[in-house]
Amino acid sequence: MKTKEELRLYFENGDIPRQEEFWAWQDSYWHKEEKIPVEKLNYDFSQKADLVGGLVPASQLPSYVDDVLEFDTLSNLPQSGESGKIYITKDNNKLYRWTGARYIDITQGELGTLQSVTDRGNETTNLIKVQGIGYGGSAQLSNIVIGQESNDLSNQSINLVSVGKGSNPLGNDHVVVGHNSASTDNRTQGNTVIGNFSMGIGLNSNENTIVGYSCFSNGSGAQGNTILGAYAGNVGGDRKFQNIIIGTSAGNYLGTDSKNNVIIGSNSNFNNVQLQDSLYIHNINRGNSVTLSDALISGNFVDRYVNLNGKLSITPNQIPTADAGYTKNIVARPDGTFGWEDKATSESVPLAGTISNKPVTGDIVIKDMINNSFTRLSKGAVFCSDKNQNGTLMSHSTFTFLEQFDGPVAEITKKGITTIEPTYVISCGGADVRGLSGASDYTPNIKDLDYIQKKYADKQHSYTREEVRTGGLWIDNKPIYRKTVVFSQIPDHGIILIDKIFEDMEVIVSNQMFTEWYDMKADFSGNQIRGEAFISLQKEFVQFQLKGNPNYNYSAINSFTLTLEYTKKGDQPI
Repeated sequence: MKTKEELRLYFENGDIPRQEEFWAWQDSYWHKEEKIPVEKLNYDFSQKADLVGGLVPASQLPSYVDDVLEFDTLSNLPQSGESGKIYITKDNNKLYRWTGARYIDITQGELGTLQSVTDRGNETTNLIKVQGIGYGGSAQLSNIVIGQESNDLSNQSINLVSVGKGSNPLGNDHVVVGHNSASTDNRTQGNTVIGNFSMGIGLNSNENTIVGYSCFSNGSGAQGNTILGAYAGNVGGDRKFQNIIIGTSAGNYLGTDSKNNVIIGSNSNFNNVQLQDSLYIHNINRGNSVTLSDALISGNFVDRYVNLNGKLSITPNQIPTADAGYTKNIVARPDGTFGWEDKATSESVPLAGTISNKPVTGDIVIKDMINNSFTRLSKGAVFCSDKNQNGTLMSHSTFTFLEQFDGPVAEITKKGITTIEPTYVISCGGADVRGLSGASDYTPNIKDLDYIQKKYADKQHSYTREEVRTGGLWIDNKPIYRKTVVFSQIPDHGIILIDKIFEDMEVIVSNQMFTEWYDMKADFSGNQIRGEAFISLQKEFVQFQLKGNPNYNYSAINSFTLTLEYTKKGDQPI
C-alpha cells in the first residue's frame, strides 16, 4: 500500500492523475460502512472488558466499584460507612461516598453546585464574591466584612462586624450595617451604626449608638451618644457627649461640646447653640430654628427643674381621693412656679379641723342634691353651746351619728338615744356624776328592758329549785351558782343530807335559811331562834339542835327552806 508521501506525488500541481492513482488513494482509507479487521487495529484486546447482557461482569470491574450498596433514602444509610464502597439512594438516584466522617454526594452532573463544593471542603482564606458583593474578614482578628474589600479593614480593625458597600469602620469593636456608613479611624472603638450614609464622619468617636437613615453626619470626637431617627443629630459642631436624640431630623445643628442632653421630637434645629444637661420634648412639622423654651416640656438635669409650656390637665378618676394624710396645698406664683403650703394655712376648712386664730368665717351652705334644698349653718341656726344656749335643732327631727367607713352608729330622736350596735356605751364623766336620771320618780313605770343601777340590781334575786349561774365570780374567778331547796319533812334526828342535792360543791359563798316550827310557835330566818334552837351548815349536811333537849323529835318541824350560793370543783377560773 502506498504511503501518504507517495500518494501526494500523484496530485502535484500540473499533474493529471490516472485512474489507478485515484484508486490507490481511495484504497488507503477505510470507508465508514466497512468493518475494520481486528488484525489491522493497533490495540491489545486482551485488556478489554466483555459485556454480558449489556453489563460489565463484576470480575472485570475495579475493586472499589465491586461493592455498590443500595438504600431507600439518605437517612437509611449506615451511621458510619466504609471506604471503597458506593452508596445509592433509590428515592433520588444519587451516589454517595464515605469520607471517614460523613457522606458526600458524588453524583455526576452536580459536582459544580455550591453544595457539592462545600461538601468537599467549606473553608477558604480568599475573599469570596457573589454577584459582585464581597464576603470576607479575618478569623484571627474576629472581623466579619460583607460588601467591602476586607484586606485593609482586617488589618486595621479588631472585633468588627461590617455589612454594606463603602463602609469603612476602622478601629475596634464596631458593628456597622449600612451603605457608606461609619467613616471612623484607628483610634475609635465600640460604635454601633445602623443605616445608610450614617455617621459619615466619625473620627476619634467611641461608644456611640446610631440608628437611622443618614443620621449623625458629623460624629467627630463624639462619645457615648444615642441617636435614633432619619437625619437625626446631623450637622453641628464636634465633640458631642452622652446626648440622647430621638426623632426624624431631631437635634440638628447642636453646637460644639453639647453634652448630656435628652432631645425627643422631630425637626428640632438648634442653630449651632451649645446645650448642656438640658431636656427638650417637642414635635413640629417644619425645620425652623428652635430654642429650649419652645418645647412643650423642657428642663435642666443639673438645676433639677421641668417647665411645661402648655395647659396641665389631670383625669380626675385617675388620682386618689384625699384623706387626712394629705396635709399640703399646691400653690403657684404669677410666673407659673409651683410651691406648696400647709393645709392649715388655707382659708378652706382642713380635714383635721380649724386651728386657733384660723376660724371659719361667714355662713356655710349645704345643698341637698336629692331634694334640691339648702341648709344654712350659722350662729343660731344650729344647736350650739353658747352662753345663752340659744341654739336650735335643725329642721329634721332626727340626728344621725356617722363613722367613716362604718356608716350610722347612733341616732337621737324624740324617742331617745338609739345605738346601732350593742357594743356602744352611753356614759358620763366629771365630778359627782349621777348617770342617767329622771326629773321625777319613775319607778312605777319601769319595765323589763329599762336601765337600773347595778347597786339596785344586785339586790334583786330570783330563786328557783333549779341550779342557775348568778353571773358573779368568786375571789378565785370561778363562777357562782344559786339553788333553793325546800324540805317539808325533817328526819327525827334532825340531820338533812345535802351532798347529793348540791353536787360537786366546792365553796359555800352564802346561805339563806327559813324555818317554820309551829311547836316552838315560831317561823324564822337565819340559823338560830332566841338562843334556844341552832341550825349548823356543812357541805355534806344541815343539823338542827334544840338546846336542853337532846332527845327531841325534829320531825315536828313543819318546813325548812335553804338557799345556797356556791362554786364547783370542776369549774376553771374565768
